[in-house]
Amino acid sequence: MSGQSQKIGDLLRQRLHIVQELSAANAEHHRLLQVSGGADFLSLLSATDLEEVVDQRPATPDLEANATRLSELEAELEQVDRLLEKTKTKGKHHE
Repeated sequence: MSGQSQKIGDLLRQRLHIVQELSAANAEHHRLLQVSGGADFLSLLSATDLEEVVDQRPATPDLEANATRLSELEAELEQVDRLLEKTKTKGKHHE
């Protein structure tokens, strides 16, 4: 495998890993949003048990931390995509 092909292969493996992490982080974010939304709905049904319902809600910092992780992963993916494009373009000029 040439150096150029190996670099593209490494970048594609890195990209796949980031996409897998991004998918897992998105799933977790949606889960946290569902739990939070469900707790809000339950609190409307039973104002007397509000303290119990609030205790079951995910903490806002959990949602914020997950949103931050999503942003970081998206930035990593964008960087790898730029490197892939640059590597492919560089390879075309050397053919």
